[in-house]
Amino acid sequence: MSKADSKYKSKKFFMKQGGNRKVALDLNLKGFLCSCNNREKDCIREAYNLLNEYADKLYPAASRVEETEEVQDEDISESLTKEISDLKEESTPNKKRFQAIESGARNLLFIRTTVPNPAELAEAIVKDVHENGSQKTKFLLRLVPVETTCRASVADIGNAFVQLAEKHFQDSAQTFNIMFNHRNNNVVSRDDVIKLIAEKISAIRPDHKVDLKAAKLSVIVEVIKGFAFLSLVPDYLKYKKYNLLAICNQEETTDS
Repeated sequence: MSKADSKYKSKKFFMKQGGNRKVALDLNLKGFLCSCNNREKDCIREAYNLLNEYADKLYPAASRVEETEEVQDEDISESLTKEISDLKEESTPNKKRFQAIESGARNLLFIRTTVPNPAELAEAIVKDVHENGSQKTKFLLRLVPVETTCRASVADIGNAFVQLAEKHFQDSAQTFNIMFNHRNNNVVSRDDVIKLIAEKISAIRPDHKVDLKAAKLSVIVEVIKGFAFLSLVPDYLKYKKYNLLAICNQEETTDS
């Protein structure tokens, strides 16, 4: 192989690598944990389709009539410049409504999102699947909303939980349970996390009650390597832990 060919192939390789840079996990992300059985690309495709379908229903785009009224007094060139700028912003990675990221565990993907309420979107999906009994996915098994991410430590999990808890536990008494899972991390203690979260819930209102079989609200804590994924999910047990195949009476094929 000539030096010229070697340089060309090397340049082509690095260009390809640069174009496929993976987005890394970070703190304070919202999104969804998606479980599958080895078919990760198919799982991502199904997740994108499903999430976009229901997000379009819950969060429709702003009315074009209103936009037209707003720009009537603007110069046409200014209007076009603004529209081009908005399109560029939407195309950047941080502006994508849904974007898959490796979670750090096999058969478990994280799809970060810009939608305002991942729990609301996931609940709308599982309710529809439950009511209609229709199988929406084949490779995407469980769809668990994530309201925030933090570092995988008991203290950080406790602090992140407090920021979520008040909007769910302040107004009225709730039945709740705490679901803790860990993957590729043996440092964070399950008992310590559950004890701390239970104490913080009682501090908000002492009349909340634990219900391990039919809790109205589930506190989800998923620890994967150096990150923790937190959410407060309604009717998590009622809807088969948000397993889409189990909800529509399909055989549950994974416990992840």
